[in-house]
Amino acid sequence: MDATDIIREVGAPLLGLPVFIAGSLVAEETYGLSNAHDDADIFCASEQALFVGVTRLLAAGFTFDQKFERVWQRWVRQGLRGWHTNSIKLHSASGIEVNMVFKTIAKKPTSTLSQVLESFDFGLLATGYDLERGDFTKRDMRDYLFPGITKGGALPLMPSKRQEWLSGFISPYNGMREPGRYAKYTLYGYDMSAVQDDLVTGYEAAALYYTKKGDADAVLMSDIYMKLADHIRFDNVVELKAANSTLLTTDALDDIMKALE
Repeated sequence: MDATDIIREVGAPLLGLPVFIAGSLVAEETYGLSNAHDDADIFCASEQALFVGVTRLLAAGFTFDQKFERVWQRWVRQGLRGWHTNSIKLHSASGIEVNMVFKTIAKKPTSTLSQVLESFDFGLLATGYDLERGDFTKRDMRDYLFPGITKGGALPLMPSKRQEWLSGFISPYNGMREPGRYAKYTLYGYDMSAVQDDLVTGYEAAALYYTKKGDADAVLMSDIYMKLADHIRFDNVVELKAANSTLLTTDALDDIMKALE
């Protein structure tokens, strides 16, 4: 199945609900690539939309695996309990995976498609579907978010993300996750040259900040950020992909540095 067919299969039971299809699958359709995605990310405007959406998918024959069936049981009994991001996975009879998401930023729901798109890291993800009208009309925010950049050209980070990164305001959480995301989308075949410049600038600014702090852990974090900047500058995406599991799963800075060497 191509991206358009998958979007319609998973979206049909949800038409009329305040939910939005966005992310890698829609980007694949937008740019005419074939990245073999067999999963869809669907963002819900409210907790209620999440519960109704999951119920509709179950009625349409989608199923949980055992792990997420227990998550669903806990949600029904206890609610979502205020987490920043709540997600649950289902599968269609044809094997398509659906990730149903309710996401908040600054404790406020991402209740519109535009808010969902602007919450992503990369500008290439600035298209999506708003199913609330009951149709599959596609929305494209690239002209609004990046005026003057030709569609199909290289896009930088999303504006809010870009401002933070260029100033070096990088949380350890994002600092460890961005290299893997960058490598993934580069290997998908997207032109990441504009993102590349932003990430390098951000890592170098953050490294300078940690150097000035002076303690041993801060100096090591500075070295890690400079190493990440070098890998991204020279597009060492295979190395970044290989190091990604260490970046995501360990808090030991020495291990992270070894993974990048």
